Amino acid sequence: MKKTIATLFVSAIAVTAFAQQALGPASGIISPEINPDNTVTFRYVNPKAVTVQLSGDFLPTQKVKFGDREFDAPMNADLVEKDGVWTYTTKPLEGELYSYNFIVNGKRELDPSNVYMNRDIATWTNTFTMSTKEGDAGHYYMNNNVPHGTITKIWYDSDNAKMDRRLTVYLPAGYEKGKAKYPVLYLLHGSGGDENAWSELGRTAQIMDNLIAEGKAQPMIVVMPNGVVRNPSAPEVNEINMFQPTMTNSRDQDTKPMEDEFPTIKKFVETTFRVKTGQYNTAIAGLSMGGRHSFSISRRYPGTIGYVGMFSGAGSGPENEKELKALFAAKPKLYWIGVGSADGVKVSASALRDYCNEKGYPCEYYESDGGHIWKNWRVYLTIFAQKLFK
Repeated sequence: MKKTIATLFVSAIAVTAFAQQALGPASGIISPEINPDNTVTFRYVNPKAVTVQLSGDFLPTQKVKFGDREFDAPMNADLVEKDGVWTYTTKPLEGELYSYNFIVNGKRELDPSNVYMNRDIATWTNTFTMSTKEGDAGHYYMNNNVPHGTITKIWYDSDNAKMDRRLTVYLPAGYEKGKAKYPVLYLLHGSGGDENAWSELGRTAQIMDNLIAEGKAQPMIVVMPNGVVRNPSAPEVNEINMFQPTMTNSRDQDTKPMEDEFPTIKKFVETTFRVKTGQYNTAIAGLSMGGRHSFSISRRYPGTIGYVGMFSGAGSGPENEKELKALFAAKPKLYWIGVGSADGVKVSASALRDYCNEKGYPCEYYESDGGHIWKNWRVYLTIFAQKLFK
């Protein structure tokens, strides 16, 4: 089948002759090139370079120590130079969204021939998306020929936070032309993220468009808040000039600020959009820090959320026994935990599963390969969304 590179983020304006000459794609160099056998070829032009390496999440991994912890990190691959063009071809890859960059003479660089890129906290990487068969992960991350929903950025006045704050909202195809009301999924990002994370890195619009078009998910509104309550928004529109995103500190890891903010967000959404209200028309899920937020918000407001998803983030059962008892007494339809087999969070996620099983609380547990990575979180959203509002 035809291989396609999906558009993730384009920001390139050539306003001078120099800029036009420097723009990689104008040089005729193709990088990355998805080959018929599902290998991918990367090319980099620099006759003066001494060494060029490729760093990407599709490469074999190695164990790397950080303090007293050990992580799986991709190994760098050496590009081979011929006539000033450095080249590397991967082994056949599965359908997926992949990230990469070059390391030139020991310095990290973006691929000048690829305009598709994404920001994760403060790091930019090039990206490409490929699908090798119908229905694989990459298929759901692409802009396929299906009815498309709308991504909107909207500000709301937060009395709780004492500022205007921004939300990203996905509206399903046909919302603007109809009068129907829709259930709502509140989708929360992880540490260091913001309200752009799920729509850009998580491919939320593409996943929902494709699932809804195939009849695998109910049409729904997806609300993606900024989970760091002291911040009004992502960097590009933040009121703090030259705001630099960082991994959130210990006070942001505290779940209480987002617990306090959630009713304000929910009230704004329910008075601004055509929303079906009530417990069984409301879902919440999040990754890492957002998973802990989902755990805390759902137990603090029992009877208001019918579907709870925790992706690589969970709380303690024994420490919250009274609140969890009230939560499950309200009979949520789904309590879902997803985690990678190599994820350090697996210990707490499996402990919460065991606690729920011991107490007789209905709980679904899903374990995938890999660690604390977006590759897993996009899969978890794809699975979780199909279970909602049915």
